[in-house]
Amino acid sequence: MAFPQLIVFLYRPLIVSIWVYPGETSFGLVRVCCTMRQRSFRMRFPTRLVSLLAVCSMNIASFSGIASAQRPPQAQSPEAFVARVKQQLDLTDDQTAEFRKILAKRSQKIGDLRNRSRSQPYSPQLQADVEAEQSSIRDELAVFLNKEQKEKLASADLRPIPPPPTFVPIEIAPRGSAASQPISAPLIPQVSPASKRPARLTEDQRILHLLNRAAFGPRPGDIERARKAGFDRLLEEQLHPESIDDEDLEKRLAALPTQRFSSAELYNFYPPGPVVEQRVKAKNSPPVYGRPQQLLVEMVQQKLVRAVSSNRQLQEVMTDFWFNHFNIFANKEADLWLVTSYERDVIRPRALGKFSDLLLAVAESPAMLFYLDNWLSTAPESKPPGIPTMPRPPGPPQQRPLTSVSPQEMKTEGGANPAARGQGADSSAPGQNKPEAPKPPPPPQRRPGINENFARELMELHTMGVDGGYTQTDVQELARCLTGWTIDRPFQGGPFIFRAWAHDARSKKLLGISIPAGGGISDGYRAIEILSHHLATARFISKKLCERFVADDPPAALVDRVSKVFLKTDGDIREVLRAIFTSPEFNSASAFRSKIKSPLELVASAIRAVDGDTNGAPALHEWLRKMGEPLYQYQQPTGYGEDSSRWVNSGVFLTRLNFAVALANNQIPGTRFEPDKIAGSSQSNGDAEIRNLAAFIVHTELSAESRKALHTGLSDADKNGGQRVISVMNREGQAQDRPQEPTSDRRAADRRVAQIIGLLMGTAEFQRR
Repeated sequence: MAFPQLIVFLYRPLIVSIWVYPGETSFGLVRVCCTMRQRSFRMRFPTRLVSLLAVCSMNIASFSGIASAQRPPQAQSPEAFVARVKQQLDLTDDQTAEFRKILAKRSQKIGDLRNRSRSQPYSPQLQADVEAEQSSIRDELAVFLNKEQKEKLASADLRPIPPPPTFVPIEIAPRGSAASQPISAPLIPQVSPASKRPARLTEDQRILHLLNRAAFGPRPGDIERARKAGFDRLLEEQLHPESIDDEDLEKRLAALPTQRFSSAELYNFYPPGPVVEQRVKAKNSPPVYGRPQQLLVEMVQQKLVRAVSSNRQLQEVMTDFWFNHFNIFANKEADLWLVTSYERDVIRPRALGKFSDLLLAVAESPAMLFYLDNWLSTAPESKPPGIPTMPRPPGPPQQRPLTSVSPQEMKTEGGANPAARGQGADSSAPGQNKPEAPKPPPPPQRRPGINENFARELMELHTMGVDGGYTQTDVQELARCLTGWTIDRPFQGGPFIFRAWAHDARSKKLLGISIPAGGGISDGYRAIEILSHHLATARFISKKLCERFVADDPPAALVDRVSKVFLKTDGDIREVLRAIFTSPEFNSASAFRSKIKSPLELVASAIRAVDGDTNGAPALHEWLRKMGEPLYQYQQPTGYGEDSSRWVNSGVFLTRLNFAVALANNQIPGTRFEPDKIAGSSQSNGDAEIRNLAAFIVHTELSAESRKALHTGLSDADKNGGQRVISVMNREGQAQDRPQEPTSDRRAADRRVAQIIGLLMGTAEFQRR
């Protein structure tokens, strides 16, 4: 299928002038003057790229509002605090005066908390001390309140300092490679797809192709380093991420408190609203560190930071692939507290291991069991052994290495109780008091009976595929095998547990293979083993990997060969990828830049291309949402399809170009690069400057259409010399031009570099991978 090209073709010319001028903030405003006659719109090759880029840039002025939304809240003044509490509790003037006296008496303690909140707002000890101070203020104020006010006091927010912002500002690592890399590096020749048999790529093209597929695009200098090491060594290094040092990245991510907690700890420290209200009324209850939605915000942050900055690029690409393959919707009730462990402890450590190990870990994951309702699946005639007492919130689980667990070691109800896999280590502050919390609301009432949701998706989406040859009877038999696979305290972040009383103990027959009666938890293990080694699974997984890395419609011969590798190596994902990346089909002209980048791939590759960095601020995720890929928010178990053409239509492509403009002008809060380093290495004349920046951003020669679009976009600036014209639209839609004073040569050079970078990122050469 042809790539829906980068502009909307207008049958009559579209005359556009784009000028960037600095406002009072650090964000430039892009104003557009355009006159046009429109008839119909259809996507074609970028003969007028700059026209669409101008149209899509009209929304750039809104970025300053996004930026202000990311600033941490200012510490509230004492009077603002008093006014807020007075309104919450309907205090009289006398009561308000007593409240001021309480605050004055505790002013030294409150001042200390405020000072600590500026330097370490997410310290667990600080949050515990704030909760303790709130409790003391509440006790002293209660003496002066009537009965009705005391009832309100239980749920009133009397924290003397505001809670930390949901967004954690991770340090942006300084980058110096752009300044040291020669921007005049030779361009890699453009690839012309062969008409009959696939043409082999040159060594440089193979390296660039691998960096665009097995990584989130190259950084400046990556191609030169890979050229010296060779394609094979580059591939081998990425296939073994354990050998790659990523310590600097992990130190940066340590700023995210939720990323080190187990699911049970996340529930304790970031509980839902009703539990918070119960804790307010209780004494000696655990501190609350933040709102539950902070868990998802920090998940997004770490994913974006890893995609841009991790040295283990293939592992991050495969983590994204497998999470999408085994997709869950993070906002489905209890999954909000389970998704962190799901990606961290289940997906990422096994992204390049054995498929059977990954499949079993997913099947045992509380996040997946909850998402597809298997935690409710019980044998029709099953009955619990007795009325269970409400369990208390769990303490921190013990650290356990992420290795496979035998059926004998698996936690079962009434048996041994080793730490559940994927529950992380105790990461609370030393000496942290862990008192018992009040009991949360009871979970929904169980409806006895087998639930087939997980079994159906396990066969259709996770292993054999919709055409895998299984029947509805096979789905029912698989569901019986998985009865009793549930979650201990699902609404408190509990681990996987097997309940023998809920299991269908009768014999079963799955895909023609008999499973004898009385197997217990082993029935599920046997079912996972059958599925993970099935011929249909080998072909389904191999084809999906070929779709991700080779082409939307991969050659059948390649899928056949990769399937054989899958079966021969017992589903070794590392060896399957090696077979794909070294295949003639992958290293062919027809595969080179044949797939459109997903929003995540586009965002990460664009930041990496300019040697930039990000702390994953919400403003960057908002761009992903606008482009159609909000992270962890896809509700269906299918995940996003591998057909890359789905990422582009006329409306979404405007947003993709808007993103390029915003990034090129450093207008995305929390994301930055240093244009002066790029401009300082660039030559001033038009053709050489475009060629040098193209070598820096897209690395290959540009097509004639892309070159023409770039020249068109820069021609107006050249005609006006140093005099800039700001074109704005009046209420009647007529253009009004205002001349501006010329700026310094340095700023003019930076502005021109930003214009060229934005245009280059809108070309087909960059939008594809």
